[in-house]
Amino acid sequence: MLTDCWTAFLNILYPPKCPYCKILVQEHGAWCHSCLSVILAVRELNIMEHRLKSLDSCRVVCEYTGGLKRIIHDMKFRKQKKYGIHLSWLLGNSKLPHYFSTIDYVIPVPLHAERLQERGYNQTEVIFKKWSRKEKLFWAPDLLVRNKHTIPQWELTLSKRKENIKGAFLLTRPEVVKDKNILLVDDIITTGITLDECAKMLKKSGAASVHGLAVASGAR
Repeated sequence: MLTDCWTAFLNILYPPKCPYCKILVQEHGAWCHSCLSVILAVRELNIMEHRLKSLDSCRVVCEYTGGLKRIIHDMKFRKQKKYGIHLSWLLGNSKLPHYFSTIDYVIPVPLHAERLQERGYNQTEVIFKKWSRKEKLFWAPDLLVRNKHTIPQWELTLSKRKENIKGAFLLTRPEVVKDKNILLVDDIITTGITLDECAKMLKKSGAASVHGLAVASGAR
């Protein structure tokens, strides 16, 4: 009762708006139907076509286009952490949970310590942490670390991306993932090389299966 009253009060003070067009919406975090219709495209990527050797499957929620493209960019490069609630909302309204009923751990793609300090947060953790717990999936961000300070992948060609990310990740407790089903999460998938490198490390430590999930992608 008190929670409902507090929510109603906050909605009066700060009316919920679509993050892109700013039209009023039903709840905080939501997108309007018009903006949502442009970006929402839940699908499974063709991992064989993308030559991903370690991932068992990979799903994305939205097209990396329109308002979503700008919002992810602002969250990553302009320290607009506030957009996390809007990206989490997309996950919660994508009807994905039944795909992950066998998942043991959810692991976000980590940032290197220097980049984390510069940005102040890992945008992938901000987006996926509450969603993971809401769906009763075990959140395990400490199992994977980035031990190599890499150049941003989007700046590189395909061949350079593979070299750039090679050996960039390290498992902190390899014994924990043995015989487990893992879900790797990230904000964007372009080529899938980063997720595949993470999956390779998990498979080397005996993970039974490794699946990927991202908010957005322009790939098929």
